[in-house]
Amino acid sequence: MKRWKKSAIALLAAVMISGTSYSSLSVYAANEQAEVWISTSDPYSEPAVGLSPNARLNRIADQNFSRNAGGADFTITVNEGTTYQQMDGFGVSLTDSSAWLLNYKLDSSKRAEVMERLFGQTGIGMSMLRQPIGSSDFAWFPYTYADTANDTSLSQFTINRDKFYIIPMMKEAIAKNPRIKVMGSPWSAPAWMKYSNSLNGGKLRAEHYGTYANYFKKYIEAYQAEGIPIYAVTIQNEPLYEPSHYPSMGMNVQDQIGFIGDYLGPTLRNSGINTKIIAFDHNFLDWNFPNSVITALKNNGKGQYVSGSAFHHYDSGNGSQMTSLRNNHPDKEIWFTEGGFGNWNDPQNGTHSGFDNMMNEFINITRNWSKSIITWNAALDQRDGPALLSPNSGNKGMITIRNSDNRNDAPENNVTYHKQFYLLGHFSKFVVPGAYRIDSNTGSEIKSVAFRNPDGSKVVVAYNSSSSSRNVKVQWGSQSFNVTVPGKSAMTYKWNGTVS
Repeated sequence: MKRWKKSAIALLAAVMISGTSYSSLSVYAANEQAEVWISTSDPYSEPAVGLSPNARLNRIADQNFSRNAGGADFTITVNEGTTYQQMDGFGVSLTDSSAWLLNYKLDSSKRAEVMERLFGQTGIGMSMLRQPIGSSDFAWFPYTYADTANDTSLSQFTINRDKFYIIPMMKEAIAKNPRIKVMGSPWSAPAWMKYSNSLNGGKLRAEHYGTYANYFKKYIEAYQAEGIPIYAVTIQNEPLYEPSHYPSMGMNVQDQIGFIGDYLGPTLRNSGINTKIIAFDHNFLDWNFPNSVITALKNNGKGQYVSGSAFHHYDSGNGSQMTSLRNNHPDKEIWFTEGGFGNWNDPQNGTHSGFDNMMNEFINITRNWSKSIITWNAALDQRDGPALLSPNSGNKGMITIRNSDNRNDAPENNVTYHKQFYLLGHFSKFVVPGAYRIDSNTGSEIKSVAFRNPDGSKVVVAYNSSSSSRNVKVQWGSQSFNVTVPGKSAMTYKWNGTVS
């Protein structure tokens, strides 16, 4: 038996004999090993560190905790005694475009490989799907589940369009990871329910608020019948944006207050449906919108109908607006539901900026109370489609699947994985649903965030935003280890053990 083990046993024995409660003492596991995983930026400029260029989510040598790891440029102190939000997970959207490519442009063997890498235990284990309710901008054509005009009874409601390849791909994902939570978001109500009589833009007609609430109910029931529970719905994707070239619908603060409080909330709850209802689903800088919706619903005695708010990143906000909202409504939850990447925020010209942007955002989002990070399309082709947008729009999927002909014929099996796959993987592969964010510090150069999984394992995701290597110490109780983090590189550390 090692000397430290003998000392610990002797200490505990002495405490127990004396009758003193030992729950107030700090007893630490020594020599605990931490896994270390790394991704380097592109281009990678520090070959002397001994890593191959462009390392992507590679496991390198484990680090041992010890009593004295020595000095460091920066210390990340992990305190699992203080917890914040409980995580739902990390994921993507299997849009019409993504599901079509996965279904038709990969053969069964390649598809199984890709789905395992996206959702499986040996891959990055993504655990959330945010699915359009009907079509989005990334679809072959615009549609809803009730396109028969004036069908106020919704007798012609059907999700058959989704059964060709969207639902099959969702089921394959869930088979890889049964813990996946599905969230639904509409881009538009059926055209005949709107003043514009068009899917593209316009507002919901006042006389169809009840009809539209029943539309949500039927959607949830139809997916449940397919074996896919709907964990949550947002009531409108990007309610402050009404483009004329793809499905969209405006909903202002008063629209959302009335629809949630008087129609959707009562309709779902009276039907015994416990699907969460989430307000807003738009950009950081407009956080006063959901604050006003939640405040009004609470003041009207209808706060129980809204679970919280959802955000996107398509503005200059840094995520701190989510903390402001949480401070106003600590009883409500926050989700990040769409973060697309493309030429505007992930340049493909060999600079560090896309890598830097993603890691800063992912850490900021989780440090500002979000229960999720959901990126946008799981897959797009080399022309940024198929989509209702023009070809080569600059949007990029998590992966690119080659599509040379836009027809349902022979699979091409040509797949490219992009930075967002690996960098989201620094979270999703290690932080499982039900984990809690725990207390940790972050700096101007070394950014970090920490979590504790339901099994007690700890995860720290760190990013060195400087251009040069930094020596970083991870301090956990009285134990610590030091590790060199190359410039513009991300690392994940995972370990077990208990601090009591």
